[in-house]
Amino acid sequence: MDALAAEYSNAGTQVLFLEQDVDLPKGKRQDRWWASYTGSSTVYLPLVMVDSGHQISNGSQADFKATYRRLVDAELARPPQVDLEAYTRQVGARMRIYARLKNTAGITLSSASNGATLHALVWEDKRVGVTGRIVRAAPWIAVSGEVAPDGEYTATLETPDLAGVSWSSLHAVALADYRPGSGTAYDMLQGALAQPAALAAEPTTVTMAIEANDRGDRLVPLLLRGPFVLNFTASADVPWITVSPDAGPISAQPAVIVAAQRLSPGWQHGVVTFTASSEDGMSLAQTVPVSAFSGPRVLRIGTTATTAGSSATLSVILAALGDENAVAFSVAFDPTALTNPFVALGPDAGTAVLTTDASQAAEGRLGLSLALPAGQALEQGDAQVLVISFDTAPGAGSPAVAVRSSDFPVARAIVGADGDALRATYLDGAVLLTGGAAARTPRRHLAPRGP
Repeated sequence: MDALAAEYSNAGTQVLFLEQDVDLPKGKRQDRWWASYTGSSTVYLPLVMVDSGHQISNGSQADFKATYRRLVDAELARPPQVDLEAYTRQVGARMRIYARLKNTAGITLSSASNGATLHALVWEDKRVGVTGRIVRAAPWIAVSGEVAPDGEYTATLETPDLAGVSWSSLHAVALADYRPGSGTAYDMLQGALAQPAALAAEPTTVTMAIEANDRGDRLVPLLLRGPFVLNFTASADVPWITVSPDAGPISAQPAVIVAAQRLSPGWQHGVVTFTASSEDGMSLAQTVPVSAFSGPRVLRIGTTATTAGSSATLSVILAALGDENAVAFSVAFDPTALTNPFVALGPDAGTAVLTTDASQAAEGRLGLSLALPAGQALEQGDAQVLVISFDTAPGAGSPAVAVRSSDFPVARAIVGADGDALRATYLDGAVLLTGGAAARTPRRHLAPRGP
């Protein structure tokens, strides 16, 4: 049994093998085996059950390992039917288990209609029989009332006093089962390893960059995790951070709100502290660091100098704030001075895909767009995202040929990793041809994008 457990563990598959003394049954587990058994009145040890009776066996096997692997693999192929999470803590000589179930089975669960039950199996890592995991207690509770599809059920289970055990070697798993048909057999809906009671927040840190001209507040939802009996309060150590709601049950998931108008230029840092307590004596805390950057987002077409009749290469630099997923714009140029435009991704574009619209290139307009895979973003800082090359005409009439950002044939737009439109400033560039008069400074366009 332990060898099979090791094989699943090495393959990255979570399978738990637990052992009970058949003469000292705990909870309802042995009852579940008999509810699924339909053979003769005589059975032989060991009695083996996967989940709550979906697969069972008894007696000697020609190949125990192959038999049990077949039982387990059949169970692993089935999807879970509830979301289940559980937490544990020691209370005196007992273990208390807090379980929360969300019904995703598509049917109503209740003890009255289909025997729905929530169990906790508490085991000790100790070799007593044939495995290194012996069940010490198995408290259970019938699911009272009706839990409709997408509904939730919560329960606190507690063991009797556990004497003569090593508490550092005790663990628990929660599981839910029910009778799926008119017979006596039960089926497990899902099982979940219980974690030590703690308060956790996801994400563990919040980092954002806000364009200097965008004064709208930014909201980042947090997911608080911990025993369902907890109530929390939240506080921030800087005035530009608030939390809403700032108190309530752990099921009332909060959001961190950054007030953009209260930010100073550059980086600033703060901390949100969550404290949580329960009526049965728990007191927990968790901090979430928050970092915010305020500054301009600028797309700048470079300027280069070359000899008329040769090639010219310009870089397109995005002063990124770290949340940009896609960039689109057009360049406008004098087609009598600059010809044969060619565009390539720059070294900082990462895995972005470049799309070029050259349908109006003969008129001096070229559409460009690049997009990273969904959910990805450029790193904060100056990013060379594109390189544009032209051939220059011999004897071009102007010593400075402007290369301007425009909206034709592709409109200017920058899109964030979350799909929102982002504001930006666009700066023009130029090709400076040697031997001409002094070049005019490229014009600067302030072109906010987004709401």
